[in-house]
Amino acid sequence: MKRILLVMVLIFSLSVFTGCNEENRTDVDNYIMLSLDVSSNGQVIQSVNFSVNSDVLDSLGVDEVEKNQFIISLQEQISQIRTEFLMNFALIYITNPNEEFSINKGLLFSDVAYNATTDSVGFDMLFTSIGAWNFYHNSSQSSNPNQEEGLFYSKNLSQGYFPFSSEINLGDGESIYVGEHYRQKYLQAMDGLSFSGRFEEEYNPTLIYNYSTFYSRMHSDADLKYTDEIGHTHHVWLVESNSLTGDNKITIATYQVHSGAWYLFALIFTVILGIILYVILDFQRIKCYFKSKKDNYFKKKRGENKKH
Repeated sequence: MKRILLVMVLIFSLSVFTGCNEENRTDVDNYIMLSLDVSSNGQVIQSVNFSVNSDVLDSLGVDEVEKNQFIISLQEQISQIRTEFLMNFALIYITNPNEEFSINKGLLFSDVAYNATTDSVGFDMLFTSIGAWNFYHNSSQSSNPNQEEGLFYSKNLSQGYFPFSSEINLGDGESIYVGEHYRQKYLQAMDGLSFSGRFEEEYNPTLIYNYSTFYSRMHSDADLKYTDEIGHTHHVWLVESNSLTGDNKITIATYQVHSGAWYLFALIFTVILGIILYVILDFQRIKCYFKSKKDNYFKKKRGENKKH
């Protein structure tokens, strides 16, 4: 049960902005991806990834020099997002310091880097244990959303915001969706470059939330589901940035099988089946006994009639 509750908390923590996967399997070229990967060893990896869109830049006639300038500028913009995460986690740590979960020990940040294989720029945040994740996300395993108890299984149903639909407070009563904030970071990386005006109006990235877990008894309303080569199940939600609203939600359900109830059912079923078989066999034995008695009686009667 604790494992199920942990999975629910990991998904719907408000600050879950996550996962860089070498192969996102969405067949989407123009994207911003937040991913979360939960491993059976207790480690949790949050990631932020932006596609560079080199094919689009090539179609606009952008040369290699300017493309490299854009990639460097995009790295700088995403570094600002990395700093936002770092400052947020640092404030959490300062209010309740714990050496075990300190930054660079319980929480490790990768550098922002360009990945030529996926043509993307991003970074990872590694929480070295479930305890570290809970520490920085104020997660509570006592939370218990919409639990349904059955004889043979328990079902936990939860609904939360699509991570890109969460709002960032800008002050003075203003706010912005995470998805739009990140979209603007990409566009700001074009400032001063020759193609910025031509691409800005057309830039409508697919916002991807990719949650992967070793836990197999999880169901969701994700747009895409698949299992990777290490056995992790991926639940992937896709929303076009120009369709993003505060109403975008994600729903998941986890199941816990009550093995004791199934064992008891199997035992009772076996006993009942044994009794039924015994009754059938005993009935056949009794039937054969009386048939034999009947046959002997008539045989004896026939013998007496012959004597007379």
